[in-house]
Amino acid sequence: MYFFYFYPLGLDRKRTCRPWLSWSLLLLMVVAFLWVRYFPDRGPVSPYDLAYYQGYSPAVNTITAIFLHGSWMHLLGNLLYLHVFGPPLEDRLGRVKFLIYFLIMGVGGNLLHGLTAALDLLGQGGAGVMGASGAIAGLLAFSLIRFHDARVEVAWWVLAPLGGHNKAGRSHVPLAAAVGFWLLLQIVQALLASETGANVSFGAHFGGFALGLFLALVMGELEAGRTEAVAAKAARYFREGQFHAATGSWTEYMIRQPEDLAARIELARAQKLCRMEGDSFGNYRRVFVAHLGAGRIPEALEVFDEASRGRGGHWLAPGDLAKVAYYKEKQLDYAGALDAYRQLFEAYPAHPEGQRALVRVIVLYHGKVADPVEARRWLRRARFEMPPGSWRDYLDREFNLAAEPREAVPAGRGTGPLI
Repeated sequence: MYFFYFYPLGLDRKRTCRPWLSWSLLLLMVVAFLWVRYFPDRGPVSPYDLAYYQGYSPAVNTITAIFLHGSWMHLLGNLLYLHVFGPPLEDRLGRVKFLIYFLIMGVGGNLLHGLTAALDLLGQGGAGVMGASGAIAGLLAFSLIRFHDARVEVAWWVLAPLGGHNKAGRSHVPLAAAVGFWLLLQIVQALLASETGANVSFGAHFGGFALGLFLALVMGELEAGRTEAVAAKAARYFREGQFHAATGSWTEYMIRQPEDLAARIELARAQKLCRMEGDSFGNYRRVFVAHLGAGRIPEALEVFDEASRGRGGHWLAPGDLAKVAYYKEKQLDYAGALDAYRQLFEAYPAHPEGQRALVRVIVLYHGKVADPVEARRWLRRARFEMPPGSWRDYLDREFNLAAEPREAVPAGRGTGPLI
C-alpha cells in the first residue's frame, strides 16, 4: 500500500505590497480554532452553533463556518494553502475584491456541501460543515486561470510501509499539473468516500473550485493571466541573458499594457543591451516625462541617472535636461547638477538652455563647489564659445570674462573642458 502526500510551498509570482488581508484571515482562523478547541464554553454562543447544517442553520452560518476548523491538521492544511495562493491574488485583485471572492467561494462551497448532505451523497448525509476548504479550493481554481503558466514549489512524501519505501523531497512543477493532480485526488477520494468513511467535505471542495473557475473567467482573469505570462516570460529571458528574446516579449507586453512604466524600463534595459540605443532612449524618455509630469521627481531623476550612465544626456530635450540639473541643484546634489549642466551644454551648445548651463557650471564652481581651477577652465571655454548676448554680458560683468587670456582652441572643440 502506498501513501502520497504533497503540499504547496510557494508560487513563482512576485508581490508589490504586503498581504495584510491574507494575514488577517490567517490570524482569524487561528483565533477561531483556539476558541473551538480550548475555550468552547467562553463567549456569547457556542462555536459549534456557528457551523453550517443544511436545513437547520441560519444563512449567516455559511460565512461563519468558513473560519472554524475541527482539528490541527485541518487548520494547518488550509492555512498553508491560503499562505501560498492568497497573497499573490490579493496583490492583483486588491483587498476588497479578494475578500469578496474569498467569501463567495467559501459560501458557495458550504452550500454545495449542504446539497450533498441533503441528498445523502458522498457518504455525507446529514453532516454539517466547518472550515475554509471551499474557499481554498476556489483560490486554487482562480489561480489556475490567473497564473496558468506559473510554477509552484511542492513538498512531497511517498510512503510504502510494506515495500520499505520512504522518500520525501521538494520539486517545482507547473501550477496546472499540481492543481490537476489535487483535483484528481479529490475525485478519487470522493468516489470512495462511502466506503472509506472519509471525514472530508468534498462537496465544499467541488463547489468552491467550480465557483473559483467561474469567477475568474467571468472577471476576465484569463486575459490578465495571459498578459502577466508574457511579462514573466520576458523577465525569465532577461535573467537568462537572452536579451533579444526579452526585447520581443517586453514589446508584446507593452502592446497589452502601454502604461506600465516599470515594464517600459525593463524594455529599455533589454534594448540597451541589444544596442538598440534609439529605441532604448525613446522608452527611457517616455518614462522620464511621465514621472516628471506626475511630479514624481526622485523617480524621474533615477531614470535619468540610469539612462545617462556612460551615454550623456543627449537623449533628452534641452528643457527636460535643464529640469534635471535644476532639481539636482535644488536637492543640494551639486556634483549631479554639474554633471547634468555639462551634459546639457555638450549636447546643445547653441541652444539658450545650453548657454545657460555653461553659466551655471561656472557659477557653481565659483560658489557651492569652490573649485577655482575648474572655474577658470570653464571661463576660458566660455570666452571661445559663448556668443554675444545677455549671458556673455553677465559673465563679463561678474567674472571679467574679457580679461581671460585667449589661448588656442583645443582640438575637438565642444567635446569637453579645456586642459
